[in-house]
Parts: sequence; C-alpha cells; structure tokens
Amino acid sequence: MILVEEGQSPLILCLPHSGTEIPDAVLNRLNATGRLQTDLSWRIERVFGFHADLDATLLRSSISRYVIDVDKDPQTPVSEARDPAVALCPVTTLDGKRIYQAGEEPGPTEIEQRSLLFCMPFHRALRKQIDRLLRKHNKIVIVNCQSMRSHIKGVTDTGLPLISIGGSGGTSCDPGLRDQLVGTFRDHEDYSVGVDGFAGGGFIERSYGRPNRGIHVVTLLLAQRAYLRHETPPFEPDKTRIARLSAVLAQTMSGVVDWVERTGDTGTKPAARLPKLDADTPPDTGCPENRNSVLQNVCASGVSADRQPDIVSADSLDLPKVSGSRLADVKNGPVTPLLVAE
Repeated sequence: MILVEEGQSPLILCLPHSGTEIPDAVLNRLNATGRLQTDLSWRIERVFGFHADLDATLLRSSISRYVIDVDKDPQTPVSEARDPAVALCPVTTLDGKRIYQAGEEPGPTEIEQRSLLFCMPFHRALRKQIDRLLRKHNKIVIVNCQSMRSHIKGVTDTGLPLISIGGSGGTSCDPGLRDQLVGTFRDHEDYSVGVDGFAGGGFIERSYGRPNRGIHVVTLLLAQRAYLRHETPPFEPDKTRIARLSAVLAQTMSGVVDWVERTGDTGTKPAARLPKLDADTPPDTGCPENRNSVLQNVCASGVSADRQPDIVSADSLDLPKVSGSRLADVKNGPVTPLLVAE
C-alpha cells in the first residue's frame, strides 16, 4: 500500500525504498540472501519524523524494493533484470548476489503485474500530491529520500559520503536550490557531502523534475552509518544518531521551504498554469509511460481530487479487475504470477 501524510507546505518528502513488505507469493521464492533485504532504506522514515513540524507531505510505499523498485523506469526490459542499477524487479542484490531460488525469478507477465499493483498506485499518489500542492504554490520541491550501506562491493568501494545530493546535473531542480542544500550540510563539519555521483538521479528525479514548470526534484542519499547502529541485519537504529541527523535535516528542509517562498511562491497558483501531467505526454507526466494500453488506462484514470486518503491501497485506486493465478504463454523463462490483469 501507499502511505500518504498530507501537508500544506510546498515540500514533498518521498521515500520510495523504505518499505519492507513482501507478498508470500514472492517471499516463498526468495533465497536466504533475498530474505535479508540488505538493499532497503532501512528505518529511514524515523529520520524524517519531523515532517509534520514543517507541514510537509510524506509519501512512501510499504512494498520492498525487492518486489518492485518504484524509482526505476517501468519500461525497463526484463533482459536487464540482472543489472541492479536499472532493474525494475531486481533478481540480485546491489553487489550482484542472487536473491531468488534457482528458476524462481519473475518473468515478463509477473513483472507487469507487479508494476500494475504496486508501481502505478505509487506514481498516481505522487502525481496527485503534485497536482494538489501546485494549486497552492507556484513552486514545489520533491525530495527523493533514500539510504544505503556505506560500503557495497562494486558500488561504493571508495566509501559513501554521509550525505549525497543529486539533481541530475542541475536539470531536475534549480541549481541554486541544490547549492543551498549542499552548503547547509557542509556547514556541519561532521557530515561529509557528495554532489550527484552516488545520488545521480533515478526515475523519480528524471521524470518529475521540471523546474520551468515549478516542480523541483532533488535526491537525498544518506549513508546508513549516519543513523543506524549497524549496517547489517537487523539494521538496528541508533537513537542518538537519529536525533542528531534529524535535527540537521529539519533545519535543511526548513531552508528548502524558505527558498520556495524567497524565490517566488506568491500563494495560490491559477489552475490554467498547472503542468499537464497525463499519460499522453510522457516527458511531463507523473505517471510513467507504460508498456501496453491496459497500464496506460490505469495511469490515466487517476484519483478524484476530492479524495485524499491517508492510506492508498491497490483496491482503492480503480485498478483493472484481477483474478487468481493464470499462467501466460511467455517464452523467456518461468513465470509464477501474483495476479493476472484481465
């Protein structure tokens, strides 16, 4: 399900990798490595517990990125599933270890189902919050909040800075906003800061960042040593580190809200100036372009503006009718569907 806590300020804190839930149909096929889920943004929601004080919107998925990574392009070919840097439904950890039992990896039909059930609702919920806040503000800022282990073989061999800021090289947000974020963190001597690099920008940053239309997106990547006692299971939180990091982040995010007000947020924005965020214009859409007409219809259907649930589930989003498992005729590899869309 999608968890949404709505605020009224122009700030959205988006946590795409904080979920830990895995449906039994997937869990039963994972191996011991997969069940450890070492590549999640473990406990990161505790770091952003200050969001209500800033009246910020918090949006996160409860589903594990090992089921589906909502910060990856839904059109990623199944052939790239073994590349964890781009895989929509990864079959290995970030350092290349297999997470499924032999022959149990998801095939094309199952990947499409996971996208329908978990990815599309997430992006529709995010698009809804963008639309809502753009009716109140001339600018909004989406912070894509993630965390990862400090040392991952083949990924972060040189070590991960405590804080990494990504803005797609200045194309997904105003360079002044990115520079302000970097400067604020560098004012704290104990926090090492990297720019782009490890936080080079995922699907959310690339797809939603439209500074010329008032939508600024930055990625904030935290090294887990900044707030966890250990970066290994059970990923135990460190209360002292969390309190210290949360204070720094609260100050930084407050500065983001101030930046919006200082650079031209003058209140109510005319509806006619809203960016067009529909499935017919993929570069400007909050709903990713999909692989077939069924998913396009799901993405375009949207949620009525007068409904603002705190919890958005697949059942409440008018998804196509689904039935029990029914194997599809797929040539490349075994398929064990969760559900098949009719």
